[in-house]
Amino acid sequence: MNEIYTICAEEKVLVDKKPRMLEKENTMARDETLSFQVAYKIDWLQKEIEVKIKSPIKKYISFRQVEYVSCTTPVLGDGDDYYLSKKAFLCPDVLCSCEKRKPTARQDSYNSLWFTVKGDLKPGVYPIEITLEQNGYVLGKTDYKVTVLDYYLGESDLIYTNWFHYDSLANYYNLKVFSSKYNRIMYDFIKSATRHGMNMLLVPMFTPPLDTRHGSERLTVQLVDVTKTENGYSFDFNRLISFMKKVKELGIKYFEMSHLFTQWGAKHAPKIVARVNGRLKRIFGWETNATGEDYEAFLGAFLPKLIEVLKEEQLYQSCRFHLSDEPYEQCLDSYMGAKNIFKKYAPDAIVMDALSDYEFYKKGLVDVAISSTAHIQTFLENNTPDLWAYYCCSESHSYLSNRYMSMPGERIRVLGMQMYLNDIKGFLHWGYNFYNSVLSDEAVDPYLITDAGGGLQSGDCYCVYPGRDGALDSIRFENFFDGLQDYKLFKCLEKKIGRANAEKLLLDNGFKKTFTDYPRSIKALKKIRKLAQQALIN
Repeated sequence: MNEIYTICAEEKVLVDKKPRMLEKENTMARDETLSFQVAYKIDWLQKEIEVKIKSPIKKYISFRQVEYVSCTTPVLGDGDDYYLSKKAFLCPDVLCSCEKRKPTARQDSYNSLWFTVKGDLKPGVYPIEITLEQNGYVLGKTDYKVTVLDYYLGESDLIYTNWFHYDSLANYYNLKVFSSKYNRIMYDFIKSATRHGMNMLLVPMFTPPLDTRHGSERLTVQLVDVTKTENGYSFDFNRLISFMKKVKELGIKYFEMSHLFTQWGAKHAPKIVARVNGRLKRIFGWETNATGEDYEAFLGAFLPKLIEVLKEEQLYQSCRFHLSDEPYEQCLDSYMGAKNIFKKYAPDAIVMDALSDYEFYKKGLVDVAISSTAHIQTFLENNTPDLWAYYCCSESHSYLSNRYMSMPGERIRVLGMQMYLNDIKGFLHWGYNFYNSVLSDEAVDPYLITDAGGGLQSGDCYCVYPGRDGALDSIRFENFFDGLQDYKLFKCLEKKIGRANAEKLLLDNGFKKTFTDYPRSIKALKKIRKLAQQALIN
């Protein structure tokens, strides 16, 4: 007997398990993006099926096929008990367009389609009837109901970035960095990011010194053209400014300028290429002391010119600057030296870095602290102003949220409400499209290797896949975006009933002002969301 169900967006349909979280209706704001799934299992082999949609809002409805990848490293270490599996499994994750190919039904397996409702809809109740057919024969039929409420979420005040890895696109598609075809694909990846709420982008002034083994280097992705002469340095910022203006047109509002010192302590200069005697040559890298005379002379020439141009182009106010990613306690002195040099030539620039040690902020070494959710409690207890959050690699315990493949969808989504409750101003994740092994020893195929070659939990490295001509979204990316919409919902509620009352709604329903204590079920999150909607429209 054929099976067909509508289920919530947070459930991951495994090939051998009947879906549990059935869902027949949902509510949304007029400008919200609402997602749900249709899971199905057909008795006999059906290579292709047709999907028929009947609804008064049909033109606002789209669907994609959910495809599977291998979740080879579900968890590192013991982890907590809030996972789909701690053993390797086939994970539904990739969302594939059905515009050029029909959905499929694999024999003796559960399959799923991802439905999206999006558009400026009028308030009302809208039925949706979904029928699966083959050659006119009805394989199954189900229905869903969407209620559009009379309010808008509006624009978010949260600054949100995922680090864009420009070399990964060049390696996967075998294209020259910033060539015309490369740019078309790159801009599609950026469009996908902004559709999902991202409004800040990592800008590669120079090749970002991130996740690179000491002594090795990643493919050059440098937008600032440097010429070194006997008299010093000259700079051409045309490509940099053109890039920043283009991505601004695509929805990017803030720019994080690439790190000016190496990761984990600011001990060296990043890879910088210059034209020397008519030839391109690497002039700085691992061999360069971060606070040495040569690199300080370069920064002394570069930073004032950069800031002058950014101000002329009216981009400077939207820029934030990185020094070194995730510095640790033993690197306090080297980071302090890097900060002193930077501020000497860019005194009013805003410095922000991902860090876990509160001492770096306490000593005034960063203007904006970006704390790991695994270590953020100290920052919260000290009422750190303008606090950002990030997660990366180490959230397998204590019920912390991340975008790991083995995490239930609601564990990914919950971050939105947590960020609202803890008054977080921005969020950073390191892996938008990192298609490399650990420390970038080699490029990998993200469809085959989902764990950076075994060094990270599957899903930590990226939330989009490389399609034929651009980005393919993941279920995890959609779940996270729903969390961002939850954040905006509570911001709307705050305007009506005040922040204290909006926070009370969360505190009265299982949340605490931490990133580890929250109701661990999708039913609880959906209940809270409905309570917030009701308070907003009543």
